[in-house]
Amino acid sequence: MRIRQNNTMLVRLKAWLGRDVKVKTAAIICAALVSATGLATAPIAYTAGVKSASANSQASDSQDSRNAPDSGKETSLASGLSGFCDGDSDLMPAARVETTGQYLGISIDGFDNVKALDAKQFYAYTLMLKNPDGTWYQVNLTDFTESGETEREITNLSTNDSNKYPGWNLSTDDATFETSIPDTMIHQKGDNPTWMLALTVDGEELAHCPASGDADLE
Repeated sequence: MRIRQNNTMLVRLKAWLGRDVKVKTAAIICAALVSATGLATAPIAYTAGVKSASANSQASDSQDSRNAPDSGKETSLASGLSGFCDGDSDLMPAARVETTGQYLGISIDGFDNVKALDAKQFYAYTLMLKNPDGTWYQVNLTDFTESGETEREITNLSTNDSNKYPGWNLSTDDATFETSIPDTMIHQKGDNPTWMLALTVDGEELAHCPASGDADLE
């Protein structure tokens, strides 16, 4: 079951993504100013010179391409990253995210308050991870209270590919929700991703962490 977010979440995501939209343009303009006398007396030399300059330019560009580092290469989510945020509600006053090996650890305070709400249908923690290039991933941690089932799912929102994983809360503290989920389908490009969390109860968004903006993984 895919959890739908309300307008608050969508507005924050659009603002989040909009800050990183980059438009890159490149233009190469070549011009040759040759006098009428030169053109009349040496057309062959002029043509040969243009071809030679073009060949040299192409060779140089090719060499630069081979020597330039591939800074945009897609890699697995790095191990050893961590981040912390303060939330905007007692339902989620703080949260922590960290990567260890090929696992993404998520720890969220205020879990006892969420359970006390006695959700009729479901409650879900939604973690959004976004790469600097604009690709983003959604981690849904959902308790379907109506059926008694739980679900952990990671979705690449650029391709809509998703994986579901068994397991749920690992914490022995009633006030904290903790889980560790394989992160092999999450990739990063360039700098580390940023993230934010939202809590939805029976279709209504009730809490966010950070309270505004997004948090870093460092």
